[in-house]
Amino acid sequence: MPIPELNSEVQANKGFNVIATANNRDRGVNELSSALKRRFNTVILPVPDTIEEEVRIVQRRVASLGRALELPAEVPALEEIQRVVTIFRELRNGVTIDGKTKLKSPTGTLSPAEAISVVNSGMSLSAHFGDGCLSASDLISGLVGAVVKDPVQDQVVWKEYLETVVKERDGWKDLYRASREMF
Repeated sequence: MPIPELNSEVQANKGFNVIATANNRDRGVNELSSALKRRFNTVILPVPDTIEEEVRIVQRRVASLGRALELPAEVPALEEIQRVVTIFRELRNGVTIDGKTKLKSPTGTLSPAEAISVVNSGMSLSAHFGDGCLSASDLISGLVGAVVKDPVQDQVVWKEYLETVVKERDGWKDLYRASREMF
């Protein structure tokens, strides 16, 4: 890196790398400049092919981050992670897992990284303000925050998903009630 004021330069150590990440659907406020695009290698990581693979990724990262953050909460039940991943996959794909109901998709990316964030946030809430067992009420604010990026368009998508899918799905009434309490 040249330092013109000192008439000098600084060389990076061998092996030094800068890694930047972004989601394809999440364009942000400004597009990355063409100069920066030329200087980075681009690798596009696809969303995992199967729900099982995505659940494993989220489960592994959540456990790892929970240990790193020393959260006193229990590692979340697989069922809670499956619900978050299912919601994200269904909304991302615009159709329920069983293929029976067509859905509107929100403007956000709903990536596995966001699922990890939602579950970790829920674990933190559970640990510090709840009983240490991850529940729908611990997850709901992070879940709604991930789905509803555009307060007008995405709010409609989320409410429609609640009424057509979550409300009718066996074992998901707690999630439905927690979301309805927010609105």
